[in-house]
Amino acid sequence: MTPTAPDAREAIVTPSTRLDADLLLSVTTTILRSAGMTDSDADVLADSLVTADATGVSTHGLTRLSPYVAQLRSGQVNPRPAEKELSESTSALLVDADGGFGAPVGIRVLDRLMDKAQDSGVAFGGVTRVAHFGAAAFFTRYAAERGFLALAMSSTSPSVVPFGGRGPRIGNSPMSFAAPGRAAPELVADMAQSMSSRGRIKLFHRERRPLPPGWAVDAHGVPTTDAGAALEGGVLPSGGHKGTALSLIVEMLASGLTGAHLTQDIRHAGFTSAGTPDLTADVTVGNAYLVLDADVFGSAPEVRRRASSIADHVRASEPAEGVEAVLAPGDPERIHAERARTEGIALAAGTVQSIRALADDLGVALPHALAVAA
Repeated sequence: MTPTAPDAREAIVTPSTRLDADLLLSVTTTILRSAGMTDSDADVLADSLVTADATGVSTHGLTRLSPYVAQLRSGQVNPRPAEKELSESTSALLVDADGGFGAPVGIRVLDRLMDKAQDSGVAFGGVTRVAHFGAAAFFTRYAAERGFLALAMSSTSPSVVPFGGRGPRIGNSPMSFAAPGRAAPELVADMAQSMSSRGRIKLFHRERRPLPPGWAVDAHGVPTTDAGAALEGGVLPSGGHKGTALSLIVEMLASGLTGAHLTQDIRHAGFTSAGTPDLTADVTVGNAYLVLDADVFGSAPEVRRRASSIADHVRASEPAEGVEAVLAPGDPERIHAERARTEGIALAAGTVQSIRALADDLGVALPHALAVAA
């Protein structure tokens, strides 16, 4: 049950080889530990990167490993943060991440929120002074696999042109939702509030491919299909005024409520732009998580059944001409993950080369399969 045409992520990434997930996880963890991270934090961050590639979200996968290591080694991101609880109630939590990456602190916060939600039904958590969030569905799938409905979101630097505007002024504000289904997470939505992420536009730029019309504007606010010009300009919001409004809602919850930098005060590190990365900027943002215990709103098995029923109703739709099957949110990523489990994870040649370069620089021995991969 796959679409006739590949999705946008496959269309812009030409994989050169497929590698075993456990092999990639081991190498990535070792590299992150060699860059100064604690064993446990390196484990979680590596898992988030490899999972992103396994699910087809290559913009947030191992292509990020090299810039992550650069940020750790420069001190822009704290490799061993001393997280601090700023406030707590029976159903809420606010944590200062001390400049560490989002994945490790996010999973720890979710663990505490799920404990709270078992008592109160609903729990909300915020994280301030936190570095890059990563793929948002990493967090919501984690909660859904444990029986909770979840929302995860992050504020970002300004890269999106607000509806009716000329230049970037709001964030793309990634947000994800997932619910527990009968056998696996269902309705797994993971989206930025923009027509495209800057990371995806950079991939178009690297492959010298034109952008689809309506994605971006250049530095003068003129619509463009040139990826390089778009990186110097801004991305358009998805759904026009609706995308703009959703971006501001995410910013309010992730930064306005938590006390993190607002979008206008967040600095872009530059790894997804056309210029030289700035490793001196304060790139910390705010994250927010909402967790709901299914048992509070009825029996957990019944809530799981309903989630799968909602998704199955969509999947049963009659496909449009040229479409093999209608998919529910999260299905493309699930299909990618199933193939990755049996055939390995697809990595572009440039990503493989960057992993080799990092391993050589840090003195990390590579498994034969990765050392000789095309």
